[in-house]
Amino acid sequence: MTLEQHKSRLYPLLQTAMELELSTIPPYLTALLSIKREANRVAAGLIRSVMMEEMLHLVLVGNLMSSLGGRICLNQDTLPSYPLRLEFEGHGFKDREFDINLEAFSPQAVQTFLQIELPTSLARQPQRLMARPKITVPGITLGEFYQRIIAALDALCAAYPESAVFNGDPGRQISEQYYWGGGGKPVIISSLAQAKAALEVIIKQGEGGDDSIFDGDEHYFDQAEEVAHYFRFNEIAQGRRYRPGDKPNEPPTGEAFTVDYQAVYPIKRNPRHGDYAAGSRLATLNEQFNRQYSLMLSQLEQAFNGHPAVLYDAIVNGMHGMTPIAQEMMTLPLDGSAGASHGAPSFEWVA
Repeated sequence: MTLEQHKSRLYPLLQTAMELELSTIPPYLTALLSIKREANRVAAGLIRSVMMEEMLHLVLVGNLMSSLGGRICLNQDTLPSYPLRLEFEGHGFKDREFDINLEAFSPQAVQTFLQIELPTSLARQPQRLMARPKITVPGITLGEFYQRIIAALDALCAAYPESAVFNGDPGRQISEQYYWGGGGKPVIISSLAQAKAALEVIIKQGEGGDDSIFDGDEHYFDQAEEVAHYFRFNEIAQGRRYRPGDKPNEPPTGEAFTVDYQAVYPIKRNPRHGDYAAGSRLATLNEQFNRQYSLMLSQLEQAFNGHPAVLYDAIVNGMHGMTPIAQEMMTLPLDGSAGASHGAPSFEWVA
């Protein structure tokens, strides 16, 4: 088998990684924007901080794919559809699977977020669920999945020179010049060490490092120490912050804060465009949102495939433009009556 044939077996893993990271952003954003202004400020800040780091993870995966000479695909065929099943396949474990929904900030949503970011050391095994559109993940957690990518890169570089493995043009990758979204900084990849550094950032920001609640990325990005994604969501679930010395398998012992699940817009769970009456304000807003969303994905695809400057348009015209549309939708009842479910974006593809 040639080097390119070996690489072609790695590309689907990286495409899956991109789709996984992308699949977390709509549910995190939906829950965040469903919170009414001035309510749940600590919880909202925690969700937003995780979402920003997921954007960084997209960039890191995109840079790794580019460094190997591959291409990322973001289109109608790779767009996550909700409810979305995540099905994990781990050696020595029963399969772990659960559904991700577009839903308001709630205890159920927070529990789903905990399952997404679950550390390998805390992996649980839920029962099997009814059939659903899904992403199959080779590993019992996202961290184990990324460790498999690291192992595949190790094997490639043991068999071939690093310069041949990482033969993509570094100038086609996304650098700090084009990314300012927070959550850390892009890693330009041209070696195995840099590839591992990028993947370790993704793993540690998600589940912590070395049996620690902290993400361990402060030395990468010259920033304050933070707890990993799983533990930020557990802070929300427990209504209490972690503090130094707290253990991963124990509840946080720091300062308490208020979590009010009533101070939330009662949005429809997993909305679709057909839920909104033709010609209604909600239908018009949802169409606008989905056009922005689809354009943003197309621009992200361009940015990850050698045109990094397009990332600016994707973020400014996409993410920033989508937020006020979603916020207005969430204030509007579906049928205009008090007590009805409110609207929310459906995150569907528009050609």
